Amino acid sequence: MKILQVGPIPPEIGGKSKGGVAIHVWELSTYLAKRGHEVSILADNFFYPEKIPMIKQKVKIYGLSASFLLRFFPNILSLSSILVKGIQLKRHLKGLMNLKNVIRDFFLYKYVIDEFKPDIIHVHHIQHRFPIVYSLAHNRIPIVTTIHSFHAIKFSSPSLRQRYHTLIASNLKLAENLIFISKFIQKELVKFFGEYQGRYWIIEPGIDIRKYYPVKKGIARPKIDLPGNGSVVLFIGHLIKRKGVYTLLEASKILKGKGIDLKIVVIGDGPELGGVKNFIAQSNIQDNVRLIRKVYTVDLLYYYNAADLFVMPSFSEGFAVVYLEAMLCGTPVIGISGIADEAIPSKDYGFLVPPGDAIALAESIENGLVRKWNREKIIEYARGFSWNEKIVKFERLYLDIVRRGRKAK
Repeated sequence: MKILQVGPIPPEIGGKSKGGVAIHVWELSTYLAKRGHEVSILADNFFYPEKIPMIKQKVKIYGLSASFLLRFFPNILSLSSILVKGIQLKRHLKGLMNLKNVIRDFFLYKYVIDEFKPDIIHVHHIQHRFPIVYSLAHNRIPIVTTIHSFHAIKFSSPSLRQRYHTLIASNLKLAENLIFISKFIQKELVKFFGEYQGRYWIIEPGIDIRKYYPVKKGIARPKIDLPGNGSVVLFIGHLIKRKGVYTLLEASKILKGKGIDLKIVVIGDGPELGGVKNFIAQSNIQDNVRLIRKVYTVDLLYYYNAADLFVMPSFSEGFAVVYLEAMLCGTPVIGISGIADEAIPSKDYGFLVPPGDAIALAESIENGLVRKWNREKIIEYARGFSWNEKIVKFERLYLDIVRRGRKAK
């Protein structure tokens, strides 16, 4: 099957932005390629200076490049029709993209779809990518769209929030096939937009179980310069308010006040970096917190194994794969109730605490550090999310959608 993924790619592959969606797109694509499918990614966060596509791990990656734009920019006879289409899309997009970028993306998408001729197109996110794909492929190529989150509605300014809500509502009327990465996201759609009338599936993100596995603390900690003795709590995440890093730091203050000796390792960067540094200094917890802006992916294995607990008290997540990465190393986790329930289904794997409740979080950390965990059970649970299991679900879904599309014709 020829499958076109439309979404970002991670920085290690050449993407200019990072995040869970980019990792998901890349791993999904590579596992499909291993299964014998012909896979391409149309990555709008990829700017390649040479010819496209670039091929990595049998996956073709299309992005923006100077040579592409110079070679394939439409001639003057077609420019007027492209401009009209761009204006129409810009209106549909509620002004959330400027006309120049709308036309650029429309032309890139058109070139890739015509060049690759996919059997199915899988779009990641329902906002700006979907309407461009729909305008080019509807009634011609089946489309399925994954909704990873509704952060644009929940965390934008009031004016932007309304524009995103209107855009997504319009796109949902057009979308015929949706994938939700969790039951939580499916419920959020109903909350914001009412019942969806099309076909949908819930498929959690897969995880590459080859990357994360148990390593003894006596080996892991020296690798990352952590003391062999004492308790370690790990946080990994983009430093933005919704990730709950301030709740963790407040909990650290509480635990220090109780005389509990532990090290909080915070790995992340982002707009709240300065605020996090100030909070640490003002709270006098410098000796208890190690702040690390960037860690190589290969070293994350040692951080997960060095930790006694992984804690990410995020207020909003589609499905946080970082919980599973920690669990693959046998490390129990703590998340927010109502948000992380699907990743942490029972106290055998970790704890859930109320959002923003530093006292409850401190208590859970304290209890988690003294509890005797069945680490083999934690590992086995996380392995159930292996890409080897998930990829079959995607294959069956694609085949079903393609067959229905052929029958409709």
